[in-house]
Amino acid sequence: MQLKAHMCALLFVAAAGAATAGAAGAQSLSPMHNSGVTPSDIKGFRLSVGNPYPRRMTFLVLPMEPGFKTAAADAAVDFPQLTLAPNSSRQVIVTFRIEPPRTERTIGVCVEPRDLRGTVLPRVCGTYTGRLIGVGG
Repeated sequence: MQLKAHMCALLFVAAAGAATAGAAGAQSLSPMHNSGVTPSDIKGFRLSVGNPYPRRMTFLVLPMEPGFKTAAADAAVDFPQLTLAPNSSRQVIVTFRIEPPRTERTIGVCVEPRDLRGTVLPRVCGTYTGRLIGVGG
C-alpha cells in the first residue's frame, strides 16, 4: 500500500513538472551574433524574434550598448514592440550608425516580454558588429 502511494506521488510530481516545462522557455532571438560590412555609415541586420509561450505575448526589442545596461545611441528597430501569437516569430530590422572616425561598431539587442515582471526577467540578448567596407576586412 505504501509503495502504491509513493508511486502515485512520483507520477503527480512528474506530471506537474511536464506541465510547467513548456512555460519555462524563453523568447528567441536569431541569430544571436552576427557581423558584416557596409558601404555607408549605417549598418542593418535582419533578426528573427520568436514567442515560445503558450499564449499571445508582447515583446520589446531594445537596441543596447554591448554591456546590455544602457540604450544604444543612434540605433533603431523597425518594430520595437511586437505582439506574437504562441509559437510564432517575426523578423525585425535593427539599424545603427558607425560614427566617424570609427570604422567598426558593435551593439547589443535584447528581447524581453513587455508585461512579465518578477525577480528574474526573461531577456535574450545578442551582439551585432558592423564594419565600413575596405577597413579591416
